[in-house]
Amino acid sequence: MTYRTLIGMSPYWLVFGKAFHLPVELEHTAIWVLRKLNLEWDVAANLRAEQLNELDEFRFHAYSSSSLYKDKMKYIHEKYAHGKEFKVGDLVLLFNSQLCLFPGKLKSIWSGPFEVVFVNPFGALDLKNKNGEVFIVNGHRVKHYLGKIDDSHVVALLHFK
Repeated sequence: MTYRTLIGMSPYWLVFGKAFHLPVELEHTAIWVLRKLNLEWDVAANLRAEQLNELDEFRFHAYSSSSLYKDKMKYIHEKYAHGKEFKVGDLVLLFNSQLCLFPGKLKSIWSGPFEVVFVNPFGALDLKNKNGEVFIVNGHRVKHYLGKIDDSHVVALLHFK
């Protein structure tokens, strides 16, 4: 298991505090050997307690590193994320989720433009198409349209974020 994130450790290391080895029953074998050799149990118990304390400290360090990493990634994401605020009269494009991947010719997954007629308080939008029909869509499925509408054709200038 060599997958590592920016916190610098594998998921197995985070859970078990050691590198992954194929014979998982190594710890059971070690206990059996200790019983067979009849070593001092107090020394072995203290050693194991120290190892568990080190493991707890290691996990705490990993947790703090991961929380710092998450905060950093959240800051970067929010730095480039722009809010979608729609007003009545805006032109928007609608995401077409029912589009087949390759139905013969390549088509855009964005259809439109549509005009915003009403903005509901919880993000739903009432849109009007060219024929004057009004329908309701989720605000997450639309994005601003930055183009002009001519009667002969639609000039598309898409703004990708």
